[in-house]
Amino acid sequence: MSSESLDVLVMTLGFEPGPLVRAVASHNLKQGGLVLVLMPSFRDRRGETAFLELKKICDMMFGDAEIKLQRVEIDLTNFTEAVKQIKDLFKNFVDKKAAICFSGGMRALCLATYTAYLLLKWRFPPVIEVQLEGRVERISIPLLHKVINMSVTEEKVLLLKVLSQHGPLTTNDIATLLHKDRSTVYRHLTRLLNEGLVKQKGKYYELTDLGMLLL
Repeated sequence: MSSESLDVLVMTLGFEPGPLVRAVASHNLKQGGLVLVLMPSFRDRRGETAFLELKKICDMMFGDAEIKLQRVEIDLTNFTEAVKQIKDLFKNFVDKKAAICFSGGMRALCLATYTAYLLLKWRFPPVIEVQLEGRVERISIPLLHKVINMSVTEEKVLLLKVLSQHGPLTTNDIATLLHKDRSTVYRHLTRLLNEGLVKQKGKYYELTDLGMLLL
């Protein structure tokens, strides 16, 4: 179960309530939190049944807790409009602790939801998860919105490549491999740490998943 308290949990609705129930059960929602379920605007009996089952289980799970379950229907006949609709929803959550769980649903809905996430600047980066089809596992997705407008110089890319090929490395190791001053390398590492592209363990530095995606 996630230890971080969330203000909002966003999920995409498929035809089975199980993945949604597992997503709700594995996250800690704050009092007054919101479970937001995105679903296509064109009706499907299987989706309706899945939502009703989810509602029934959430009523039992939350009890007297002031947690709201809300469904929002997304018009998928126009992808741009769908992204805009979801983006307008997400604007309400950029300053809140959120998780977005792709727990099922149409591919167009999932793609529009992810695109909307990428287009916003988040004060608190949301947790992004994908439910694996036919399995109980979920995988975490690196926070790619951080790199959309990120300016990474050629020197920093070289530093990331060195870490990819030889890491974990100390500041002195990197300076030796790049033939750079230690102070210069340290300055770049500090910036890359702040941007979430590298992480530090003691005196050693290594790439994060986000840093790997830039190479």
